[in-house]
Amino acid sequence: MFLLVWSAIGVAGAKLALQVLVAVLQVLLDPVPMDVRESIRNVPAVGLVLGALALIAVLMAWTWLGLRVAKSLLRWVIGEDQLAMDSKGVTWRRWWWPGSPVHFLPYSDVAAFPAQLLSKVTALLTSGRTVTLATLGTTEDHEALWRRLCALSRRGAVPAAPSACVPEGYESALLPGGAVMLRRMEDGGRGYIWVLCGTALLFVASAAVILWRQGIDGASVEGPLLAVVLVGLAGLAGFLAWPPVYSRVEWEVRPGVLDSVWYEMGRPKRTSHRAESLDARRDEFEEIGDRPAGVSFSLWLHTPTGAVSLMSDQVFPESVDHLGHWLAHRLKVPLDRSAIEQDLKKREPVPQHHVG
Repeated sequence: MFLLVWSAIGVAGAKLALQVLVAVLQVLLDPVPMDVRESIRNVPAVGLVLGALALIAVLMAWTWLGLRVAKSLLRWVIGEDQLAMDSKGVTWRRWWWPGSPVHFLPYSDVAAFPAQLLSKVTALLTSGRTVTLATLGTTEDHEALWRRLCALSRRGAVPAAPSACVPEGYESALLPGGAVMLRRMEDGGRGYIWVLCGTALLFVASAAVILWRQGIDGASVEGPLLAVVLVGLAGLAGFLAWPPVYSRVEWEVRPGVLDSVWYEMGRPKRTSHRAESLDARRDEFEEIGDRPAGVSFSLWLHTPTGAVSLMSDQVFPESVDHLGHWLAHRLKVPLDRSAIEQDLKKREPVPQHHVG
């Protein structure tokens, strides 16, 4: 019932916004002077263009939100997580319809089955990628499934050999000369680039329409001014959509040396650190203003010139511990994790390695 009501409200809202947008565009693109047209009289091209842009923004946001909510609700109503496990791997699919694809994940590719959040069941691969196996069901269902997977695969909530698998959310590659590159995985920014490109085209088209209406409605000061602003915004959106604009940081790791390479505008800026040791820290902070009191975990690299912060996490000490082990193994330096050992023991669940 709720799904039907939400769908009706969403469709009605989108239909209303689309009807108003079509009416505005019809008036805007009709080559009739402003003072003699039949509808929306005495509204200059600047006002019509701004109104059309606002309607497009509202319509896109409304449609995106409606599709997201509808997809989530439909998954709970008709979706199903199907899993089959044996001693070699897990076969799974997220069922939407009879043609939903089936996947097989061998345990040899799995480093661990994290239990940080049992609102879903995931597998951490040795490559650092995370695969979601199940999202539907209760927390008790997920815990039972997680224990079953741990028992069959002989894997735990954290990798048994963290130095042998890439930390979660990272990717690595072997470089010439024996160094290893480590960086954050790309977060799928192609959709964002397409949005920026579409925005740039929309701004350019709006500026062209404003200048075109100048010859029909008569010259004005605000028309060319808004056209210049829109062209400037289009240039900014196009510039931000240019892939080399995005900055990223990579680490090049070799025994005793960690090079931090910062790519900005496509040009690398390298900072070399001679590694002496690694230190996992636990920091407590008091309540300040709206920020509540809590604990944060961080990883530091000790060099002859001082300590360098590598990462921090305010929720999971496991991520700091895993990255520390991985780097220490390749830098050939000691890792001091005594500050977070108690937190790791408190958080780590103990799966039962037997199959009943």
